[in-house]
Amino acid sequence: MVKHLQDHIQFLEQFINNVNALTAKMLKDLQNEYEISLEQSNVLGMLNKEPLTISEITQRQGVNKAAVSRRIKKLIDAKLVKLDKPNLNIDQRLKFITLTDKGRAYLKERNAIMTDIAQDITNDLNSEDIENVR
Repeated sequence: MVKHLQDHIQFLEQFINNVNALTAKMLKDLQNEYEISLEQSNVLGMLNKEPLTISEITQRQGVNKAAVSRRIKKLIDAKLVKLDKPNLNIDQRLKFITLTDKGRAYLKERNAIMTDIAQDITNDLNSEDIENVR
């Protein structure tokens, strides 16, 4: 029983590593096309749900504010994000980072890649394979 479990764990570990390597390569090609880093891509992903301040991005990424400011500047220069001031009811010193159409297009392509990978994985599995993993 223990040997059987170890075999499953080893298989899953290799499977996950292979999926991660494939995903990283495919996303790297997209990042190169848009001339952005993995960290900048992660910022775009955070902004997909809502605009954020530099402080909020700093907190979520767990890095210093200077690093996030550099990332944001590069994303602004690449026209993937823009700075927006809030409405009059909110502190005017705050500036929110929001996606541009180009930034949304990048995320749409990134999500399509991830969806394709997930579909390829599930299409290659038959019910017997799924039962064997259980």
